Amino acid sequence: MPALLERLNDEHRNLARFLYCFKYQLRGFEDPNQETNINLILDMLDYINTIPERYHHPAEDVMFKRMLTKDFDKKDLVQSIIDDHANLESITVNLKNDFNAIAMDIAVPMDRLKQKVEEYLDAQLEHLDIEESEIYPLAEELLDETDWQELDTQIEQIGEDPLFDQTKAEYEQMYREVVNFDIHGGILD
Repeated sequence: MPALLERLNDEHRNLARFLYCFKYQLRGFEDPNQETNINLILDMLDYINTIPERYHHPAEDVMFKRMLTKDFDKKDLVQSIIDDHANLESITVNLKNDFNAIAMDIAVPMDRLKQKVEEYLDAQLEHLDIEESEIYPLAEELLDETDWQELDTQIEQIGEDPLFDQTKAEYEQMYREVVNFDIHGGILD
């Protein structure tokens, strides 16, 4: 598997773990026995809104655009995934605004918020699944060694996610929360 696909798959594993940890943090709104850390939730939404847009999606988009120069039947699917990046960013901003309102003690309809969060998490996880199950294998099939070398050079300039390479102190607490989160502990449906 090309190094870029390995990197993107690793980032997907990290993001999925992150999303499940985010979902767990939200349980405090339903369970009075579980503490809700609104600051951590806001940090997580900031991370989801900022870091994938700065590191992960640009790397994918470079690869996806290279794929679109090839002759194949699923160009619409690849373009829709590129478009999803902007849509998911917009939904994240809206959720962050809702949680900022909660942090400022502004009433937010919890039923509607819960529905928005569920739809958001479903959309994020479905997006990751489509990329991993359809787009990445297609990239491996379409792109040749020269393509991968050129992509590696282009993507080198983008950098990597600072949360999981531990280069940014600002994400230290969040990093500990996510890596210590037991995704298989039976606490999520």
